[in-house]
Amino acid sequence: MATPQRTQRRAQPIAGTRPTVRLDEQFARDLAVLMQTGDDLTTAIRKAVSIVADMYRTAWHHQSVPVGTAPTLKAYKFVEAPPVAGPPSLPWVTHDGPMWTPSSRQTSADDARRQQPPTRPPHRQQTGRPPVRS
Repeated sequence: MATPQRTQRRAQPIAGTRPTVRLDEQFARDLAVLMQTGDDLTTAIRKAVSIVADMYRTAWHHQSVPVGTAPTLKAYKFVEAPPVAGPPSLPWVTHDGPMWTPSSRQTSADDARRQQPPTRPPHRQQTGRPPVRS
């Protein structure tokens, strides 16, 4: 009977260490799929582990399976990434203030106020002088 090596069954991983993982053909193909999003190898592995760990935590929290037992994923739902806050393009500025490009979209009531034309204060005449007529 083979005894497991000490490095293979640690109770907790140690932050700052560099794990070594051997890639077989299937694991390499799976990582290549994750990396199609533009992530590098490290980011792809971190995201994948984070997603699975969240799934485990959720299953344990809702007592779908006992703590320490790997749950089986039965269904999932796709959602689009949330929109980025702020205008998609930066405004250009003139002496009248910022001019929002046509492609800008409103992300808040504050943005809606910014896109309205600037209001000018009413012209006031100096006291005691009649208005100038042309």
